[in-house]
Amino acid sequence: MNKLARKLFSVILLMTFAALVAEPIAAEEFKTVTDMRGVEVSIPEDPQRVVAISRGLIDTTMYIFGVEDKLVGGSVTSGDYEDYTYAGETYHVCTQISKVINPNYRDLTNVGGFGGPYGTVNVETIASLEPDLLILRDMGDYDEDVIKFLDALERLEIPAVVLKYPNCYDEVEVSTIYVEVRLLGEVFNQQDEAEEIVEHMDAQVQLIRDRTKDIEDEDKPRVLYFGAPSWAADRGGAGYAFGTETIESIFLEDIVNAKNAFDGAATEMISTEHMLALDPDIIILSTYSGYHPPREMYEAERFEKVQDLRVLEEGNVYALSATPVKSERLEFPINLMIEAKALYPDRFEDVDLEGWIRDYFMGLYGVDEEKADELMDSLLLRYLEII
Repeated sequence: MNKLARKLFSVILLMTFAALVAEPIAAEEFKTVTDMRGVEVSIPEDPQRVVAISRGLIDTTMYIFGVEDKLVGGSVTSGDYEDYTYAGETYHVCTQISKVINPNYRDLTNVGGFGGPYGTVNVETIASLEPDLLILRDMGDYDEDVIKFLDALERLEIPAVVLKYPNCYDEVEVSTIYVEVRLLGEVFNQQDEAEEIVEHMDAQVQLIRDRTKDIEDEDKPRVLYFGAPSWAADRGGAGYAFGTETIESIFLEDIVNAKNAFDGAATEMISTEHMLALDPDIIILSTYSGYHPPREMYEAERFEKVQDLRVLEEGNVYALSATPVKSERLEFPINLMIEAKALYPDRFEDVDLEGWIRDYFMGLYGVDEEKADELMDSLLLRYLEII
């Protein structure tokens, strides 16, 4: 090859290399998914740097998929376990399950969120992480802010897949959570694993439904689903009653097959007098600005005026796990089973709650008994007189 030919060959090689470098990623390295807005989103075939804005469903699902290392940022608190002290005893609580099953989640960058203790969502922080995908679980409470946020991501050319929490729909159904998990399976090419998660959750839901479906209307207990923050008295009330249009009430009525003793639609502060007038058969205590064991209602001075209620005299106050309100996650069947066993002990007599919850964690996350016990401890399942 003469000198001119070699020179021409070199130029052609350089031009070919430059064209390859400048060429966008091949179409086959992207795929299109339809998110829960009904929007078609082009995302990487195999996302490598993911930001997740949610209250625990996305990161735990990614853990089960085995892609947790791809998470570079999310809605996370700076802390880990926190101390909870009641009646002179101090317990350690960690409501973020993801930090218990995978300690590396504690080092994730917090990008904020919509609601919760994470701070305002920060687009600059997200951009600095150089994500190739953002997944947002829309809770339905910040519509205008969410739209502005998604517009900002679009300008930054960061693809966003949106999941929708059940409360986003006029008809609140448990199956919405299954749709979320299946969509995540599609995003991460883990459709079979996603289906196994759904089957694991739904098996427990159907167990409860099957055992309570024939209960006659007159035999259903009237349940007060109650939030009891210590500061309620300072605002002139006894606590918060969850109304008939809240997800907690809908799941209680649709799956556990009980009645809501409070006929308001939303979650409302109620007075001591209103609570006495409701005269519920059962009280279910949720996590609400603190953790509330049944003995709090039996013993605390601030509940002195309602301690003559029939439900307290009969000992029918029960506490749920330390799970934040409005964050139904992969663990939601646990609270449903706690409710079902409290309301219908005869129908669930064979369910050993401690063993059942341990098995649920082991089946869901693939952890051993020791880790399952740690998960139970972190949600105060042992200390809130549940098991």
